[in-house]
Amino acid sequence: MTEPDSHAPRFTRVPRASDDAAPLVHARIKLTDSLDAITTLLHHAVDGGRGAFQRDSPAYACGSMVIIRIAALFETDEFDEFLGATPETVRRAIATTRHIASHSGYRSMNDDVFWSTLTEHLPPYLATWRAAVSR
Repeated sequence: MTEPDSHAPRFTRVPRASDDAAPLVHARIKLTDSLDAITTLLHHAVDGGRGAFQRDSPAYACGSMVIIRIAALFETDEFDEFLGATPETVRRAIATTRHIASHSGYRSMNDDVFWSTLTEHLPPYLATWRAAVSR
């Protein structure tokens, strides 16, 4: 058995927000972290172009995670201050796409619509949400 590397990073638990902490401050931090992760996943999904975005590819899996992570932002009212202006039709489209990606499987997904969602439709909303959380 090898000895643990004393220079390796160790897990550090982040303390929970105290009862008197401003919930909006914590929501802002959490949303910013989520948007950063979503942006990274989106980059991985589209970086290789439409040709690399094929079912069962890492790019397609990242695209699915983008949708799943975005849908999760709307599953709580914690981020309403920042996401509240998102039209209901967009919220429903995100939720529907998330259900297809996570429950129905890729066979139900129209890949061209999925690609245009990731490359054309979502980026403006990501920019809007990021601007709202930066105010």
